[in-house]
Amino acid sequence: MEIHGRGGSIKKINDKYIYSLLSGKSFQDENFPVASFMINKKLKEFIRHFYFFARTSDDIADHEKLKPTEKLNILNYFDKCLKEKKKTDISVLNKLIITFCRHEFAQVCSRQLLVAFKLDAKKKRYKNWSELINYCKYSANPVGRYFINLTYHEKKKKINNRNIIFQGADNLCTALQIINHLQDCQKDYIYLNRVYLPMSYFNKCSIKVEILKRSKNNSKFNDLKRLVIDRVEKLLDDSKKGIDLIEVGRLKKETLIILYIAKRLCFLLKKNNPLEKKIKLSRIDLIFCFIKGIISN
Repeated sequence: MEIHGRGGSIKKINDKYIYSLLSGKSFQDENFPVASFMINKKLKEFIRHFYFFARTSDDIADHEKLKPTEKLNILNYFDKCLKEKKKTDISVLNKLIITFCRHEFAQVCSRQLLVAFKLDAKKKRYKNWSELINYCKYSANPVGRYFINLTYHEKKKKINNRNIIFQGADNLCTALQIINHLQDCQKDYIYLNRVYLPMSYFNKCSIKVEILKRSKNNSKFNDLKRLVIDRVEKLLDDSKKGIDLIEVGRLKKETLIILYIAKRLCFLLKKNNPLEKKIKLSRIDLIFCFIKGIISN
């Protein structure tokens, strides 16, 4: 397929073109482990095919030089290929599509992610918490659902308490996504003019989005940050009920590790200013979260 680029140029959507749009980020740049040593080696290949598709689509949606229409053309083409299970000139799509025969849920989850990436291509503001939660329903929750479905499917186990487990996973994934929004709020605003933090919270704290350009600590921004973190911590608390019902031991421990990572990031964000520096876990923090997740029942 070909698309019209800047200045009327025509670009063919193939590996070479898509590769030129990538940020260079990988699973090692994420807040959470992408198939750590806790996960069976057989599953890692499937997880990483899914991850690299998501990473590629995200990079396109976040590209600073592509017009919204160019982004949407590419992402719509991705969606069409996934829907039709059609072989393409893009290896990251082909590798994912091959898994659809074995894992039907992979098709559903990957196409749901594209709903969010298409929003990213054109949407710059979120009015309130409900709008943000709806975005996370597509940008984050399919990842957790894919992971759970994949693990149980490969173990040939039925997912008992399915709705409660998925709700717990949704809460955890949504919380992680919003934590990431808070970590990157300045970069998203400056480079993409995109603000995920709800406009209603800016209004409640009597501040404008331009505050995100500053690096100095500000009491009103701290109020906004606190509002967001309080809601995120509630999501994390609510996720525990579903996580506790996961019956695959390694999956449960991996999920608990991610839960403790999210809780630690909330603690660090409360204590530090994300407008001043990137808030992330230290090596000691990660080790602590891994140990806590592994020894938890």
